[in-house]
Amino acid sequence: NFGAPLGFAHYQSLQITVNRQFAKGLSAYGNFVWSKNLTNTRSLQVGDNPGAMDYYNLRLEKAPAEYDQPRMVKAYIDYELPIGRGKAVAGNAGRFANLLVGGWSVSVITNYFDGAPIGFGGSSPLAGGWNGGGNRANIAPGNMRASGFNKDAFSFANTSAPGNTYLNKSLFSDPPPLTLGSSAPRYTQVRGFGTINEDIGLQKNVRFSEKYRFQLRAELLDAFNRHNLGGVNASITSPLFGQVTS
Repeated sequence: NFGAPLGFAHYQSLQITVNRQFAKGLSAYGNFVWSKNLTNTRSLQVGDNPGAMDYYNLRLEKAPAEYDQPRMVKAYIDYELPIGRGKAVAGNAGRFANLLVGGWSVSVITNYFDGAPIGFGGSSPLAGGWNGGGNRANIAPGNMRASGFNKDAFSFANTSAPGNTYLNKSLFSDPPPLTLGSSAPRYTQVRGFGTINEDIGLQKNVRFSEKYRFQLRAELLDAFNRHNLGGVNASITSPLFGQVTS
């Protein structure tokens, strides 16, 4: 690791967990994390990283980690339907009727995450014996996100369509030759698209004795068929810079 021992990472978070079994067959577990992760290690690691932009000024490498996701919510709910022998509905059902309507439960797993921060590459600043890695773009002050972007209007047939423009391109520019770009490695102001996902399960348990149980189960993964956008082009030298491409 050519950056050792110069790397650092600072992680701060608020974490809230709810784990409760309620009456009448309802149980719930939920976890919420609100966090921030600052680091310079991605610029100092060997492998697929080109290194710091300027080894003589490592302060330029401090930025949110590429896996920084400020808000993450995970939840699980399981509810035993109040139908069947001893329940609120059909509580006096006979053996055959209870076999049909009793023992059903529904469960839901939800995952909601923020997207990861985006960084912007530029042309190489110097060749040969340059003391740093790849260059980054110049960024002027202002809102980096295009004001008119609507993810529901994404055009897969034409990725260069104006409606696919996610970044405010007027703020970005490629650094002149032999100069370093002004941007940080990544920004919290513009992020990739987060995760919205719900999995739903429906199951029926039939007990033959204390020892044996038969289960019938149906699972709907990504039950509402969510579509997540991705592929924000962050290379200032690309003709598709600033566009959502997938």
